[in-house]
Amino acid sequence: MADERIVRLADILVNHSLKVQPGEKILINGSTSAIPLIREVYKSVLKAGGYPHTNVEVPGLLGTLMREGTEEQIGYAGWTELLFYHMDGYVNILSEENTKELTNVESRRMTLRSKARRPALEHLMADKAKWVLTKFPTQGYAQDAEMSLEELENFIYGAANVDYAEIERSMQAAAAKFDAASKVRIVGSNGTDVTVDIEGRKGIIAAGRHNIPDGEFYYTPNFRKTEGTIFFEWPTTYRGREISGIRLVFREGQVVEATAQKGQEFLEEALNSDEGARYLGELGIGANYGITRPTKDILFDEKIGGSIHLALGQAYEQGGPDGNKSVIHWDIVKGLMDGGEIYLDGELVQKNGKWVF
Repeated sequence: MADERIVRLADILVNHSLKVQPGEKILINGSTSAIPLIREVYKSVLKAGGYPHTNVEVPGLLGTLMREGTEEQIGYAGWTELLFYHMDGYVNILSEENTKELTNVESRRMTLRSKARRPALEHLMADKAKWVLTKFPTQGYAQDAEMSLEELENFIYGAANVDYAEIERSMQAAAAKFDAASKVRIVGSNGTDVTVDIEGRKGIIAAGRHNIPDGEFYYTPNFRKTEGTIFFEWPTTYRGREISGIRLVFREGQVVEATAQKGQEFLEEALNSDEGARYLGELGIGANYGITRPTKDILFDEKIGGSIHLALGQAYEQGGPDGNKSVIHWDIVKGLMDGGEIYLDGELVQKNGKWVF
């Protein structure tokens, strides 16, 4: 008998996130580790009248391609485009067993693959097809989160299987305050004092449409106007590598100084991916107070109530005009629960991670 938590998650993905309609073609992507969830999503798509198609990946093959493939093979994105451009919806189930598989792959080869896949990903980010991303608990993720597999299962399903309609209602009042403002000033620990410009932008409320779990609202900034310094205490992982103690200094929107207590070389490589990598593509505000601790997993950490995150690189097209362009989109999260403050056009609206209006 299937785990009822998995059945519930599949129902949320198909009927809440994608709202699958009869006749729609739905791509379900995940590794063999996620077969229990792939199976339930497949069943749910059938019940909704859709046409499910699975793309089940074998763990380790991507690492083989990145280490042994030629640059032409790494840069081939034909299969991705074939699938993405002919589907009405896409369920992507992250389910890595070895999260460090790509750690020693040259940054140049990773960038080559990112550039090749960019058109297909922009197709999704522009909402030209419905999509949702979720995570299936594996031993690899459990090790990264410093949990047992059972603890991770409880954590993931507890965060994912929630009432997203209620979470959406709780975010609307805060987003309305931000929508009416021009300058967002974030003050916090270790010298953090950074101002992000969102004049003319409207927040996107994320309540289970694209991410499960969810609970954030976010903006596409006027990326040439970011000013100040921010320090991120929480470790983050990007492309399989852990970076911690990141300090960024912005002048006229651009990162002009960047240091990390761990992962300095990779931080510099990411910032040098292209011109847009040194500018912001997103300002996000976490609003899911049911997620109380960071796990070095951006899908969860960026939703933590009382946190903010900045994304270096590509902006979401639906977030506003003239957004930043880049081959990277790297979310980095900072908790504001310990002395942090958010000001909107000079008005204090959050202190110690709690709204004060």
